[in-house]
Amino acid sequence: MPGLLTALGKPLPIGLNLGPDRLNLVQMQGTDRLSLRAIASLPFAGTRDELLQAPARLRTLLKQAFALQPFRGHRVVSCLPADQIKIISLNYRHTEGQSDDQSIVAELRERLKDELDEMVVDYLPLRKDDADAGTRDALVVLAPRVQVLAHLNLLTATGLQVVALDIGPAALARVVNHAGSRLYPQYPMMPNALLINFGAESSFLTVIWGRRTVLDRAIEFGENRLFARLQSALLMPRELAERTLYRNEPSCTAPGETAQIVEEVLRPELASLQQEISKTLVYMASRTRGKSVDAIFLAGPVARYAGVIECLKQQLRVPVRILNPVADFAAESDAGDLLLGTAAGMALTAGLALRGAPEHD
Repeated sequence: MPGLLTALGKPLPIGLNLGPDRLNLVQMQGTDRLSLRAIASLPFAGTRDELLQAPARLRTLLKQAFALQPFRGHRVVSCLPADQIKIISLNYRHTEGQSDDQSIVAELRERLKDELDEMVVDYLPLRKDDADAGTRDALVVLAPRVQVLAHLNLLTATGLQVVALDIGPAALARVVNHAGSRLYPQYPMMPNALLINFGAESSFLTVIWGRRTVLDRAIEFGENRLFARLQSALLMPRELAERTLYRNEPSCTAPGETAQIVEEVLRPELASLQQEISKTLVYMASRTRGKSVDAIFLAGPVARYAGVIECLKQQLRVPVRILNPVADFAAESDAGDLLLGTAAGMALTAGLALRGAPEHD
């Protein structure tokens, strides 16, 4: 049905993600081969909470984005900000004659009691545990009802039609699968992949087994830790630290010397990242009879730092790819702004835009 609707002219929904200080928008097009129709990332003044109280300001941002890029329609898929939701891994017992919804709610009721009445609940089924057919796993997303309604009210007040509120791990797995269908000839047999979505304060490790999410966990590793280390050790101002880290521009030494110094200064932070990855892979090996991942996908600004890529290649000896929707879904004649594709939250926004898009097996 999504392919038919697109063929008849109904546009795919726009992925909309409100970051801490930016509005991210992505829209796809096409049926046989999806491509990027429009992409924008606009900064806004003040905090996200202040924007939630000012639909007129969001309406102005949307007008700017629509003037800059050929977005079509007003249907959107969005998600709540990460700091407004709680994601837990839930192991629950599936009872015969009872739906997964009912089983999950029953388990949550035992844990949360009356607190559950004030929450909106969604979940993402995970790989079933073969050792016990009656036991299942899910990523459960909990959000205060008042914040869900505030988010929906903000979007509808600007004239947008909200098709769905999505789950971050599901959106990211979706963009990995769509991008993977182009990268791997054996599709739909997808490799087992680890996605590292780098954020400013924290990052997320998502394991995608074939085409299904099996694990999602947050780690205390973020872009700001790298900048803080550079600023502390080398007395670099933030702007220079960004240029040095991402563009390998020299400060007062030669480029090669700069890269070597930066690598040495950031070694403790990268070691911390390696430890978190190792914990995740050891856990997955315990669940998959010793198997490991076949590929690593990186998303977010830190993915542009060559030192991270080399670190992961040396540790795991598997292909490491940057998940960049501008590059992965570019029209044949237009590669677009590749730096925009690695901006914070852009891979997630692309995953939102892909909800309902046709997959080709």
